[in-house]
Amino acid sequence: MRLYIVRHGQTEGNALDVRQSRDGFLSPDGIQEARALADKLSELVIDSIFTSPFPRARQTADIISAKVKQLLVQESEYLAEVRLPSELIGTPKNDPRSERILASIEAHYESPGWRYADEETFEEFTLRARTVLDYLSRTGFERVVVVSHERFIRVLVGIILLGKAFSPSAFREVRHKLFISNTGVTVADLVDRDLGSWRLMTLNDHSHIRTTESHP
Repeated sequence: MRLYIVRHGQTEGNALDVRQSRDGFLSPDGIQEARALADKLSELVIDSIFTSPFPRARQTADIISAKVKQLLVQESEYLAEVRLPSELIGTPKNDPRSERILASIEAHYESPGWRYADEETFEEFTLRARTVLDYLSRTGFERVVVVSHERFIRVLVGIILLGKAFSPSAFREVRHKLFISNTGVTVADLVDRDLGSWRLMTLNDHSHIRTTESHP
């Protein structure tokens, strides 16, 4: 099985570099990015498309589907973005107070159940990611596209690389060092279904984006 993990196209929130709610839609540039990606994926034989239910991800998935055999797009909350404290929504990513809050949250990842406010804990979002990979490995599909979000894709990549060894300290390294472009494609192959073992083949391929700049 080959898994194509796709980040959604650019949104206005991405362009402004603010922390987004569930509700952001693709910007005009984001639509063009998604169309360019769809053209690229249309060269492949895709069996199924799964997506986060957030509008920006669903739009991206629908654009891909329209180009790839009109495949049914299946939504799953399991592919939603890692949930941050609600009070951070709309704040600039370089806001000092927001950065202090996130640093405090990450510093407590080794403390099971600790929560600053209404954010997801490390245990919750890693369980979600492991559930996604386990489910997909058992679908019987050969080539699957999954549309999700930057932070959650980092978690998926970390688990693909490290398996059970993926830890809070590993996530901190991944979060700070791994950049995922809008509509960037990460490819992983299932090596052993029984063991849940994956091999990372491609990381953040955004070669389909030529004139449109991608934003974090």
